[in-house]
Amino acid sequence: MKPCDRVVLTLSLLALISSAGVATAQQPHAREIVKVRALFDLIRTGKYDAFLSACDARVKEGLPAPKLKEVWEGLTKSLGPYERELSASAKPVGEHLTVDLICKFKSGPLKARISIDKDGKVAGLLFLPANELVEYAAPDYVDSSRFREEEVSVTSGEFQLPGTLTVPVGDGPFPAVALVHGSGPHDRDETVFGRKPFKDIAGGLATLGVAVLRYEKRTYKYGASMDPEAITIDSEVADDAIAAVRLLIGHDAIRSDRVFLVGHSLGAGAAPYIATKESGIAGVIMLAAPARPVYELVDDQIPYLAAIDGTVDDAEQANIDETRAAVDKLRKGTWKPGDMLLGAPAKYWASLDKMAPVKYALKYEKPMLIIHGGRDYQVSKKDFAIWKKELGGRKNVTLKKFGKLDHLLTAGKGKSTPAQYQTPGHVDRRLIERTAKWIHARG
Repeated sequence: MKPCDRVVLTLSLLALISSAGVATAQQPHAREIVKVRALFDLIRTGKYDAFLSACDARVKEGLPAPKLKEVWEGLTKSLGPYERELSASAKPVGEHLTVDLICKFKSGPLKARISIDKDGKVAGLLFLPANELVEYAAPDYVDSSRFREEEVSVTSGEFQLPGTLTVPVGDGPFPAVALVHGSGPHDRDETVFGRKPFKDIAGGLATLGVAVLRYEKRTYKYGASMDPEAITIDSEVADDAIAAVRLLIGHDAIRSDRVFLVGHSLGAGAAPYIATKESGIAGVIMLAAPARPVYELVDDQIPYLAAIDGTVDDAEQANIDETRAAVDKLRKGTWKPGDMLLGAPAKYWASLDKMAPVKYALKYEKPMLIIHGGRDYQVSKKDFAIWKKELGGRKNVTLKKFGKLDHLLTAGKGKSTPAQYQTPGHVDRRLIERTAKWIHARG
């Protein structure tokens, strides 16, 4: 899972603040933008209770003042002091108005997204990399002369998800993959600070003769208007992945019997579950796939992050203790409806158990490729050991470990840290080539 894989880590790593900025009378929703700036000024000056007084009950419960303080202090610790606002915009999303503030910190920009309901209350907070400011230079294994791209829309029930289909140049039809994001809100490139792993994968595989569909995740496009209590593994991931696969199956340039699912992180853990719901999927490729429940991963990640600097202070130990108490409730099923655990509704965490990665992988008889990075602290060697134990002897399963890769599939040295994700990097060439070879070998 990536730093924004769960609400709790998103809050720890991607918190935000605003400053004074100028909204002109001609700017759409100028009044609301000014209001949001004032609200984030309260956070910046440590007036957390005053900020929460402008929020609805759900936000107050999910992000109480001590947690909000932790968010802000964690942000400035990770990204340095806040410097200024770069831009502001607003747009209606469902019944809410969503305001985005692009904020400059010493180490780079972040996007602060807040939604306002019809009563003027803060109904949602979202903390995202400022994807529009991330400069992208294609890795050397991508040859843009060997593919074309077309804009598509993945229709999933009432939701329209903008996407990009990358198609090899030449005589088709071609084998294809649909990319499935990790948890948290993601754009079609799965942008995380200075990296765009899905864009790398799309260009790399298309260069080698495999078409790729990537699309905006539902929680990225519509998150501000979605009810957190109603989000499940189906509404967050599975339903849209199936819609993407069906789009590929019906496309003239695609070989309909060779459409594969490529999942990353949460999307990888969910891939076997999704594949059992859609018979048209020819096989699954699982990148950084959790074998355990997501909350078990959180129980490993929080102590790891706390100890990166070599010490664990009292506040960090308190966070570890709080995390373990919440995980224990989820593990034992002793949570109550309406409980907020690890920054999200307990009901959501419990719903993720539905995907049961190992259970569905054992049932799945079509080809599976499971790839793990040796420097991945978010989905660790514990998970890869489980995959090897449970699936190592199966003829339909290929297991591959790349020792130098982190969770975002980029090669490096030493301990992997969230700060490294701010440095531009690319998905490793060997992973791209191995994946393309595996796909072509299956028809």
